[in-house]
Parts: sequence; structure tokens; C-alpha cells
Amino acid sequence: MTGRSGCNCDPEMVFELVERSLPPEQEREVRAHLERCPGCRERYELEAELNARLEALDFSGPRRSVCERVAMALPTRPAKVRLLWVLLAGGLLLVSLAALGLNGTNPAAFVVDASAAFWSSAAILASLVSKVLYAAGPVLLAALLIGALLDLVLLAVLLAVARRTRAV
Repeated sequence: MTGRSGCNCDPEMVFELVERSLPPEQEREVRAHLERCPGCRERYELEAELNARLEALDFSGPRRSVCERVAMALPTRPAKVRLLWVLLAGGLLLVSLAALGLNGTNPAAFVVDASAAFWSSAAILASLVSKVLYAAGPVLLAALLIGALLDLVLLAVLLAVARRTRAV
């Protein structure tokens, strides 16, 4: 890779120098190169500053996901833009109401008809549930009676075993 000074620079060597992972002889060569190459010197300073900032971070606090951090770092819309979106939505609502009116449909009648359709479907569903429960009633009653009888049998067995163990 060609540096800003025109020499063939290896940015990996600069990164390794910042990370202090070069052998002493190679470190001297890279430091000597930094004195001659302003591009690599600038890269070294930026990397050293970045490393210092990363090392200064405190990770002992509560952990948050990367997605949450990114979402919190995103800029929010200014109030003017939000106001414009509200005005646009209101304008679209007015246009749609006008279109309904021009089409011969009264918007109030449309809302009343829609709510009537909702409540009639709710009434049909309630009637269906009522009929299912009415049909299942005798079966549920029989199941409860059988369960109660089994409970009584288990109680009688438990009492008989308890009496025998006391007698022994």
C-alpha cells in the first residue's frame, strides 16, 4: 500500500507497533520509518488514540446488547420533521374522507356499519361458544362425577392403609 509520502508502507506493521507485538529490531525499523513518513505517523497516532480510548472504556456496568447501543446512537427525527409527518397523515385522512364522500359514502355511516359488523360477529361467536358449552355440559358433569368417585375410592384406600400401619 502506498503511503501519503509516496513510499510503500505496510499498515499492518503500524498496527502491530501500536499493539506492541513487534520484536525489538522490527520495532526500531518501524519507528524509524514513522519519522520519515507523515502518512504512517498519522495512522500510528490515530491507532494509538483509538487503543487508548478502547482501553479506557469501563465494561463493568450492566451489559447492553450491541443492537440497543446502535439504536440509541441513531439520530432521532427533529420535531419539525415529526410535525410534517403528522400533517401529512392528517392530510391523507382528509383526502380519504373526501374520496368517500364524493363516492356517495357517508364516513359516519361507514364507521357505524363497520362497528355493527364487528358486534354481530362477536354475537355469533358468543352464541357458538354457548352452544358448544351446552352440548359439552353433560359430558363435563359425568367426568366430574367420575373424578369425585375416584377421589373417594382413593381416600378410602388411604385411610385403610393408614389404619393398618397404626395397628402394626
